[in-house]
Amino acid sequence: MESIQLFTDEHDDVLIPNEIVEIMLSKDVTIQAAWRIYRGLTQKDVAEKLGIKQAAVSQFEKSEDPRKDNIERLAQLYQCIVEQLTMD
Repeated sequence: MESIQLFTDEHDDVLIPNEIVEIMLSKDVTIQAAWRIYRGLTQKDVAEKLGIKQAAVSQFEKSEDPRKDNIERLAQLYQCIVEQLTMD
């Protein structure tokens, strides 16, 4: 029998809630947008809470490589950890 090599890293214990995954799949949105929807917020709500423009929130949600400071602010707002917003 051939053995399978396992690779581990510091994010092995990070879980994405099933509800977030379901939102991502059913609405075809990014993980950042799914968290926003899960928390019952609009892009305008997020913009107001972070003191930025709605267009900036839209850019956060479309970015494939979001800036660390933006992700940290969103994680705090969405009450999750940074790794749950990046899926790295």
